Amino acid sequence: MSNYDLTKQYNQYVEDVIDGKVITSETIKLACVRYKKFFDRDDIYFDYDDVDRRIRVVARMKHFKGKSNRKPFILLPYQQWIFASIFGFKYKATGFRMTKKALLFMARKSGKTALAAAICLTQLLLDNNNGQEIDFLANSGAQARLGFEMTKGFARSLDPNGLIFKRYRDSVRMPYNDSVVDVLNSEGMTLDGRNASTFIEDEFAAAKNWDVWNVMISSQGFQEQPLAIAITSANFLLDGYPCYEWRKTCVSVLKGEMTDDALFAALYELDKGDDWTDESVWIKANPSIGETITYDYLRDQVNAAKNQTALEFAVRTKHMNEFCQSSDIWITAQTIKNVMQPIDFEDFRGEEAYVGVDLSSVSDITSTTVMFPPNKNRKLYPDKFVFKSIIYLPASCLAESVNKNIYDSWRLKGELKVTEGNVIDYNYILKDQLELADKLQMLCVAYDAYNATQWAIEATNEGLPLVQFSQSLGNFNKPTKDLERMIKSGKCVIDDSSAVLWCFNNVKLKFDYNSNCKPDKSTREQKIDPVISMCEALGAYFSEGGQDIEIV
Repeated sequence: MSNYDLTKQYNQYVEDVIDGKVITSETIKLACVRYKKFFDRDDIYFDYDDVDRRIRVVARMKHFKGKSNRKPFILLPYQQWIFASIFGFKYKATGFRMTKKALLFMARKSGKTALAAAICLTQLLLDNNNGQEIDFLANSGAQARLGFEMTKGFARSLDPNGLIFKRYRDSVRMPYNDSVVDVLNSEGMTLDGRNASTFIEDEFAAAKNWDVWNVMISSQGFQEQPLAIAITSANFLLDGYPCYEWRKTCVSVLKGEMTDDALFAALYELDKGDDWTDESVWIKANPSIGETITYDYLRDQVNAAKNQTALEFAVRTKHMNEFCQSSDIWITAQTIKNVMQPIDFEDFRGEEAYVGVDLSSVSDITSTTVMFPPNKNRKLYPDKFVFKSIIYLPASCLAESVNKNIYDSWRLKGELKVTEGNVIDYNYILKDQLELADKLQMLCVAYDAYNATQWAIEATNEGLPLVQFSQSLGNFNKPTKDLERMIKSGKCVIDDSSAVLWCFNNVKLKFDYNSNCKPDKSTREQKIDPVISMCEALGAYFSEGGQDIEIV
């Protein structure tokens, strides 16, 4: 490690993190250890000249808002380390950068947008690459413009007379090397035809699918040194959503469980077990605390959240960078996970079962849930209600649905049955149901009569004990509330399925004036079908005289 220069502030930051002199998250410690190990590799080298030149260029930029107006942009040690991690390591064989994608994950008001804007301008000025295309995008045009306007402001501070940069409403151009910074529409289908050398997707945690990211990555196919950066703080979108899943992958890379040299991840976050109200840990999620955000401000936010619980989730996600569900989520993901175990129908052969069927209109998720009531004679979970759902989807949804990436991940895990064509195949579903009926004692099959006429006729002709289940709030009230009680008290078991967990995460209860309730969802893209079929199966059990389980 002869070229590991401790006179450089970014390398000293790495040492201070590893030695514990800088309070930071375990994930940042892992990233710093990984960074230091790169200096031992024979196939790469560290380009100090490139990194230092970029840091000097940023220092010539001036802020143009708030208390820092007209002051130079002096990168903090951790920001210098981010620059060093992205631009420092290069392959000896080609001289090209090793890092091609980065996740910059830190709390709101940490200066991540300004950092991304500074990165863009150093790309324009210092990369020896004519015809660069640098794109800002986000889940909304307004969000994407924040980074772009920051870039335009920094360009003005470097070149007030417009001799180098030509600033326009939606672009900053650099005519002498035919390069441009653009702000783009975030709709994935409108981004084809790009040729991005670098792109920044802002507030990546709000992305509901990978469409925009994947389109932009594909646009970099001809670039020798592409760079893709996601900047974000945490959000309420958990299992199955891009940022939450990518963060988990990043942690695996940092731990050495997976290898991806092209990836750099700076995950500034609280550690498991940290108390979000403890001021001593705030710096872990807010590495610019004292500079871009004050302790007084965070103290006010935390105190308000402690006094008004409805504010807690917003403070913890945006200011403490914790992924957590909002207070209007019905049952938290962790509570659901606590009762999840793998369920095999073979272990319940011959048992009494109640079934709920939620049929889609024609072109989306359909769910069949089988529920086994407590049975003291069985070996597995004799005192618990056991639920297992089978989820179906027409093949066209894997290509066309806004949830196609989530659906495909379920398919790969074996949690989704795909039927041919662009409409759900009720005959395929009925065949599965009849095979289950041969294995189990199906006492009742509850279903919603809407859109189910033909299936119901055929199922009845085949001998399934069908019962129409009204979709009214009054009819759903008891099974909904009892299912919640069972889950929270650990008196049921749900088949271990990320698909079912995702659907539970989408549930918000709908109430009437009599306080009757039923699972509901906020948007059409959200799906809750297995939850509905679980409630129907439980409702069928009660309607057939099933006894309540004692819940203490």
